[in-house]
Amino acid sequence: MKVLALTHAHLNKRGLSPVSCERADSITGTWAERLHWDVDVVHTSDTKWVGIWPDGAGLKINIIPATAPDGLMQTAPQLFSATMKALITQRNFMGIFGLTCRRAAKRLRHLLTTNGWARSRELVNAEKWGNYLAKVPAISTKKYDFLFVCVGYGDEYLLQTALTISEQFKVPMVVDFRDLWSEHHDPDRFTEKERKLIRRQEKRLLKNTKLISVPQKHLKLLVDKWSACPVYHLPHSAYVDPAWQDGRVIDKEFRILYSGKLYASGPGISMLLDLMKILPREVCAKPVSWHFYVDETATLRKRIEEQGITGNIVINEWTSPALLWQEIRSAHLLVIIDSSTLENYPILLTKTFQYAFSGRQILCLQKYNNPEMEEFLEYHDAGLVTTQVADAAAWITRMVLSGTLYESLPPLRNIPQREDVAEQFGHEVEKVLNEK
Repeated sequence: MKVLALTHAHLNKRGLSPVSCERADSITGTWAERLHWDVDVVHTSDTKWVGIWPDGAGLKINIIPATAPDGLMQTAPQLFSATMKALITQRNFMGIFGLTCRRAAKRLRHLLTTNGWARSRELVNAEKWGNYLAKVPAISTKKYDFLFVCVGYGDEYLLQTALTISEQFKVPMVVDFRDLWSEHHDPDRFTEKERKLIRRQEKRLLKNTKLISVPQKHLKLLVDKWSACPVYHLPHSAYVDPAWQDGRVIDKEFRILYSGKLYASGPGISMLLDLMKILPREVCAKPVSWHFYVDETATLRKRIEEQGITGNIVINEWTSPALLWQEIRSAHLLVIIDSSTLENYPILLTKTFQYAFSGRQILCLQKYNNPEMEEFLEYHDAGLVTTQVADAAAWITRMVLSGTLYESLPPLRNIPQREDVAEQFGHEVEKVLNEK
């Protein structure tokens, strides 16, 4: 199989989170390593390679660097009022005129797109990006069996890029949704009207798609209702490199760990802070410590100070997967928080699988019931999901009293491994593409 992957072809100078690219890398890397497929991965040259492998090191893939024209890049939004004030101070009348025109054009396009009368700027640029990539010599001279694109929150425009290339090369698409688009789990992301318009666009952009994959059973049920092609459940998974060091036995304290995004506007972080306030600093003479590995350390420190929370709190920047694995294994309790979901929306965050594989107990704080998380934790005897902070505090207090926690590291659980899951997906892709 010859594959063209747009998994690193983002028009976004702000970069992507490691989680976003790790899923895509695990798929393409496994296809090349285990199935011996010839995989070309487009990487936008002026964006940082973000993923589990620095610059693709360790992946048997062909990285095709492509420099996106500046006019296509999705840059950070310009602060209109601050920019206008600066231009007025400088008496830059041409700049004021240009900024005003751009603002008016942006609002007009927003009006047209929200009513379904025009495509968004992101999709227009994504089509141009597809036309541009189709002419890159390292791509245009090859014959591919299919295009692979992995999309999630904020980079759905890559569906348009993939469709543009697919139509020109006359090859099918395989699409992996890390998060759904029209049925995204964040209740505040789209209005009901916007969701309907996006669904219409979504169907158009997926017209050349032969197989869709999604990470959760609930998402498969949602997409099955409207998709014209098969939908494959490609679950998140666990991964530990054989070279990574194991954790260490901590017996002087009870250690609680949270890693990942803060989801600062979601209910989960507020629940976690409430838990930190009511949980004693010591339980039966055993000190309780909190360890964080997050992307927004300043925001977390500010929230903790505002709440007047004190105690043994260690806040770290995001770290390497190898070091994080040691810390996960060393902690006694791992926390997952609500990222802001629709009421009673079943969801398993990516970190759930790595956490569960570690053998440690998991506490999931949710605003609403989460049946999929409940089923997962119960099946693996891996912890508690609760909507009540007081219940979480009582459960932790009972845990702290368990002497066996401080004697040895727990055995690893039987959780699907990253390469195994990706290899099975590759076989399914091959099967679907070979069907007449």
